[in-house]
Amino acid sequence: MAPVGSSAPIGVPVPDPGHVLWYRAPAGRFVESLPVGNGLAGATVRGLVGGERIQLNEGSAWSGPTSRSAPALDPSAGPATLQAVREAVDGGDVRRAEALLLAFQGTHSQAYLPFAALAVDVAGKAAAVDDGPARWLDLRTGTAGHRYVVDAAEVRHRTFASHPDAVIIHEITADAPIDVRIGIDADSIKALGTDAAAQPWGTELRLRVLLPSDVAPDFERTAEHIHYDDDSRAGAVHAGIATDGDVDIAPGAVTVTGARSVRLAIATGTVLENPHAIRHANTARSPEDLAVLLSGRVARVLQDSAEAVLERHVADHAGLYGRVTLELGPEAGPYSGPLTPTDERVRAFEEDKTDTALVCLLFHYGRYLLIASSRAGGFPANLQGIWNEELPPPWSSNYTVNINTEMNYWPALPTNLAECHEPLLQLVDTLARSGRAAAALYGARGWAAHHNTDPWGHPFAVGAGEGDSMWASWAMGGIWLVQSAWEHYAYTGDAGRLRASWPAIEGACLFALDWIIGDARTGAHTSPSTSPENQYVAKDGGPASVSRSSTMDVSLLRGLLDSARHAATALAEDAPWLAELADKVHSLPQPAVGGRGEIREWSFPAIEHAPDHRHTSHLAALYPLRQWSAEATPALAAAAARTLELRGPESTGWAMAWRIALWARLGNAAKAEESLNLALRVAGEGFDERGGVYPNLFTAPRRSRSMRTSGPPPASRRCCSSPTQLPSGCCPPSRNHGGKDRSQGCGPWAGSRWTSTGSAGCFRARSCGRRRP
Repeated sequence: MAPVGSSAPIGVPVPDPGHVLWYRAPAGRFVESLPVGNGLAGATVRGLVGGERIQLNEGSAWSGPTSRSAPALDPSAGPATLQAVREAVDGGDVRRAEALLLAFQGTHSQAYLPFAALAVDVAGKAAAVDDGPARWLDLRTGTAGHRYVVDAAEVRHRTFASHPDAVIIHEITADAPIDVRIGIDADSIKALGTDAAAQPWGTELRLRVLLPSDVAPDFERTAEHIHYDDDSRAGAVHAGIATDGDVDIAPGAVTVTGARSVRLAIATGTVLENPHAIRHANTARSPEDLAVLLSGRVARVLQDSAEAVLERHVADHAGLYGRVTLELGPEAGPYSGPLTPTDERVRAFEEDKTDTALVCLLFHYGRYLLIASSRAGGFPANLQGIWNEELPPPWSSNYTVNINTEMNYWPALPTNLAECHEPLLQLVDTLARSGRAAAALYGARGWAAHHNTDPWGHPFAVGAGEGDSMWASWAMGGIWLVQSAWEHYAYTGDAGRLRASWPAIEGACLFALDWIIGDARTGAHTSPSTSPENQYVAKDGGPASVSRSSTMDVSLLRGLLDSARHAATALAEDAPWLAELADKVHSLPQPAVGGRGEIREWSFPAIEHAPDHRHTSHLAALYPLRQWSAEATPALAAAAARTLELRGPESTGWAMAWRIALWARLGNAAKAEESLNLALRVAGEGFDERGGVYPNLFTAPRRSRSMRTSGPPPASRRCCSSPTQLPSGCCPPSRNHGGKDRSQGCGPWAGSRWTSTGSAGCFRARSCGRRRP
């Protein structure tokens, strides 16, 4: 057996075009680097010639928690202020309504932070390899790697994030002895010091950091975006090093000489004295407890064999990743085979759409990113998954619950990743407690959430008294999020989890009862109401967003009623409020068709201020809520198609994903394919004004300096209709709400059988546009 300090052999994976990303050159920037994660922490690697830069992100590294984010409005004055808003809406005075709503705004939710960077430098004359992959990410095993030559000896690196061992592993092997320097520093946040010490199993390099107590979004007008004070939390990185070489310890760095093998086990965490929800697995109550936690993890891994650690990781990862297969027929065209690097395939796809394996790669990559970002013991995947390099991060890298958080989790249950869905349900449980204060501000029972939140359960409207109503004054966040609890049960049959979610479901329904005005006799409506994040042209000619009963409001409330009814039946719960809620919801306005044949976004004829707006909030009833379909509601389906045509084909990366799903729900293969092709364009590199994908397949939002990593658009959304250029093949399995395993026709995929392994339950295909039972 090899010494404990030795790494398992690092092989170069066969470049399977449907499961492996690979490149001929190192990454020059964050959106070219390759991500690994275990749901608790993440890292991106660049595959440098002569070393590596491991950018570390800790899943619990958020600013806050803080009590400074609540609105200044006295709760006792809230109901009267809300009534004044409603009277202004009823009187047609939208400007007064918008001004009054500012009083309900707190400051902001908290931000997901950068954490640390570990530098690995190999001495000698380094040169790139000129044959095959220089760096890669194998989605099947959850391992990234790269290789190069130093003084004629080949050096190979491997990086993976192990969920079973709760560490990030980085290994180096060389054909001849090499010298390596390893250093670590804080990434954008404050460093408190580094040290290193010899241990029985090797050497431990440690970094202590301080997290900001409060981080305002970069668009908020404030003198100080990043704030440190007595509420700032501590964090730490412990990097254990085991090697067959000689080790020299210097302040803040470790030098290894004459080594053929170097293993690093990296553990990260933060201090969180009083958790606001279930405790993150990488947190402890004091710096001393955190040091014990992280040192213990590192020691256990480095005292075990490299082979055993790798085997545990691969078995755990493959147990989730390997549940789904997707085959779209044999690869065609000159760029679709295993000999073409991923970045070249994306560029070629703009002209040649025959690379069917690239579509498979994007699908699997979306699942990989969710597995890496959302696991038991961690917080849910944020706007950028679990990776971030900026402070302040774009859009605070928080939870935007008017679409993006929900969209992150659309693939979880249909692709048999219910375990990855659990952190989202825990966030809903947290909000069901913290959101009582937000509901009380309106004089309502239950709980409410708005369009932004964080792991601490920020429930209030954000904007610091200056936020635009089109995004800030939307109180439907909890109404949408809580429906994930019923979806989880419908896919898994887990009655225990549904029982735990019942207080959240009941609380959301009680808020809805108090938020809806009127009843069956008088007619019901919601007010104030917005349609995230669009505006209409007001009577004064300017943009406005506040009105009554937006189409999305009504769709979400109908979905809530259905979910609550099903949950109450499944749990045999006596819910006396259900009858009243049904009475009110059924009295809300029905969806209306406008003069251009489109779905009206608001409850009155309105001219859109942004006709090509990225959000399609008023089509949520089509997807993901599945209330409309071509068979059951043909007129509404036709109007939804007309709405998409009027919106135009261009949009941001995430919005394109939604449009792919909407067209697929309508059974329009050609339009779904058109959107998919636009989503698979090159982003950046002079194309900053359009959505697309970066070289590492992260999705780019248009007109932004950043990216989102909730899964590349076509990868993370299942299309029911088949794009016309894709050949017959095996469809991805969808974990169903129940029923027998069977196959059904679906375009060119007719008669194909969806395959799934690794979890109990029945799976079946379904026809285009057919509602699940």
